Amino acid sequence: MKKFASFIFIIVTLILLASCTNSKKADIVTTLFPQYDFARQIVGDKMTVSLLIPPGAEIHDYEATSRDMVAIKESKLFIFTSLEIDTWIKDETKIGGENTIVLNLSTAYELMEHDHHDDHVGHTSKLSTVLGEDDDHDDDIHFWTDPTTAVQLIEAILEKIIEIDPENRAYYEANAHAYIAIIEEIHHELSEYLEDYEDSTIYFAGHNAMESFAERYHLNIVSLFTDFKPDADLTSAELISFVNAVKAANTNYLFIEELVEPKAANKIKNELAKDNIVLNLLVLHGFHNVTKTEMENGVTYSSLLQMNFDHLKIALGGASV
Repeated sequence: MKKFASFIFIIVTLILLASCTNSKKADIVTTLFPQYDFARQIVGDKMTVSLLIPPGAEIHDYEATSRDMVAIKESKLFIFTSLEIDTWIKDETKIGGENTIVLNLSTAYELMEHDHHDDHVGHTSKLSTVLGEDDDHDDDIHFWTDPTTAVQLIEAILEKIIEIDPENRAYYEANAHAYIAIIEEIHHELSEYLEDYEDSTIYFAGHNAMESFAERYHLNIVSLFTDFKPDADLTSAELISFVNAVKAANTNYLFIEELVEPKAANKIKNELAKDNIVLNLLVLHGFHNVTKTEMENGVTYSSLLQMNFDHLKIALGGASV
């Protein structure tokens, strides 16, 4: 009896260890939430997809573990964002296994021209900081925030998935096209809505990760930080400049980024409260990653895009919260 109990204990232990060791192993391994979502939408139940970065984790300082490297080498498809974002990837030609297809998403799209009357002379939309620094859209590393680019990324991922499993081509194409239709519908509705608010300015108490989004929809996004500074303390100059800018804009809404405690935003909110100005905080999601609860609830790129749309309607058009 004791031998049998010991045997069962060993088996259970091995199963638990295997499940822990293999938790990131999948047919398709990804480094950022957008491509994880795109891939899982396409493959359905035909393949497994994993996200290396745990839900709720900050992506900017992430370093791959030895277990991650094993998962990548044993995958059929490894999708990463870029060498600028995934800085732990030193050589993309050597990171995969013998049978792994490696897809660098930063090389999988072309910047789309603005549709209808968007591409016109005199367009001034930009993303800048309170200290007057502007970013160059051509150098934006957060390319996935533009839904027209996201559509191209889905198509690029679809192509690689079909290469892996051509027998289920029709299934994958149907899933991809259905998801693209959802994103395009939100994109067109957002574009039409913002025609009435062209070159509007919103204030963002975070780092400027929404440049492609701002360019696509002709928004001026004034951000607090140029770079990612989750724990940075505001200097007095930054605080005064931003508070004065928000006050002059006569707005009651301040946008914040996802997964970061809004320390700076709360300081600005408290400072404005001294002048009896009520400032409401709204998330403008950069799609980098999601919380564990959001992951369990099945949040998607498209649902986050819709949330951004809803929050912009609140800030710009006075829609109810």
